[in-house]
Amino acid sequence: MLPPRTRMLIFAVPVAASLALAAPAMAAAQSKSDKAILKAGVITKADVPAEWTSKRGKSSGDALKGLKECKKINAAVAAAKQDEPRARSREFSDPVPANATTAENAVYVFADKKSAGKFVSAYKGSAATACFNRLGTEVVRNRPVAAPPSVAPITDLQGVGDEALGYEIATTFTQNGGNATLYIDFIVVRVGRAALGFAFTNVDARITQGPDIVNAVVQRVAAAEK
Repeated sequence: MLPPRTRMLIFAVPVAASLALAAPAMAAAQSKSDKAILKAGVITKADVPAEWTSKRGKSSGDALKGLKECKKINAAVAAAKQDEPRARSREFSDPVPANATTAENAVYVFADKKSAGKFVSAYKGSAATACFNRLGTEVVRNRPVAAPPSVAPITDLQGVGDEALGYEIATTFTQNGGNATLYIDFIVVRVGRAALGFAFTNVDARITQGPDIVNAVVQRVAAAEK
């Protein structure tokens, strides 16, 4: 059993929302179709376990600002925030703080599939990998860790939406002789002309509810775009 302070340390680690979760305010005019996609594109209470709680999310899109490795992603997000309709879910979490289990997401609606694909492409390639490596370093800054954080691509997203990719940051915190590993997952999915960004956290293993949550939202968006 880990000391309580270790568990609380993990829970206190800020989830750096590198998916640039959108602020509630809308930046662009919305058509009826846009509104339907936005409504479909956020996590709802029905998508998570019944006992989970939620709170209004705080805009955390500044997580990557100032990180030179994240210039490409920052530029894509800044343009989308300025020009595209967007929405953000509430922050959902397991009521047991020791589990540090959370889920949240954002959705952007673009004019067409090509524009949405261009946004998603910012999260691909060596530059994006370097960005998430740097983000892992920032997550553990000034916190006791057993080893440097590891960053790996999420490789089981085949068939999710029209294209999907993700990164997982895993870091083991240590305190008073106890260790626990925090997993932070970031997933980006394109569904037609919509781009979805998900952020999950969990202790000791990758969040088991994550795939079902992602699939539920993706399926709603796909239906809304028909």
